[in-house]
Amino acid sequence: MRNVVERLFVPMIAVALTAPLIAQGQQWEDAQKRKPAHLTSHERIAPANEPGTPLTIHGLVLDAAGKPAAGVEVFAYHTDRTGLYSAPNAADPWRLKGWAVTDAEGRFEFRTIRPAPYPNRPIPAHVHVTLSAACCGRQFHELMFEGDPLATKEYRERFASAGEHGIYATVNRGAGGGEDVNYTVRLRTR
Repeated sequence: MRNVVERLFVPMIAVALTAPLIAQGQQWEDAQKRKPAHLTSHERIAPANEPGTPLTIHGLVLDAAGKPAAGVEVFAYHTDRTGLYSAPNAADPWRLKGWAVTDAEGRFEFRTIRPAPYPNRPIPAHVHVTLSAACCGRQFHELMFEGDPLATKEYRERFASAGEHGIYATVNRGAGGGEDVNYTVRLRTR
């Protein structure tokens, strides 16, 4: 009986666990079709009139040796100020997204808004960041914010033990009400 249960239910569990990853992979592929033809190191994610607290992400990408990595493509997306990626059944599941490419010093900048955490879920607010580099392939990170009450010690430990690559940035508040963060990431070799 145990063999029958394992043959029937283990594959069902595997499909249930991998289905969200497959869907997210398809969303990623669909988003890449919207990439602008020309990228610079200073780009926007949210339009200038997007409701929310203005946020500037100052990024620095280092290669595996710790030197600035030029020419790395950076793709980022996040939720809006209500914690949603887009309206239900929207054609574009990641409305607030953008691309940049690192300059000669490995730097990039995104102007956007501060994302909110998902509604009714204990996951801190974050920005999904994908780095694509000739040397190191595609690498995924989540930029999170120091001081987020949902970024508890327990959450950070669970996140790290799952092999996720979260980077916590200190939020600096400007005189005009906007915020900025400095995000530094070191590429991992394949």
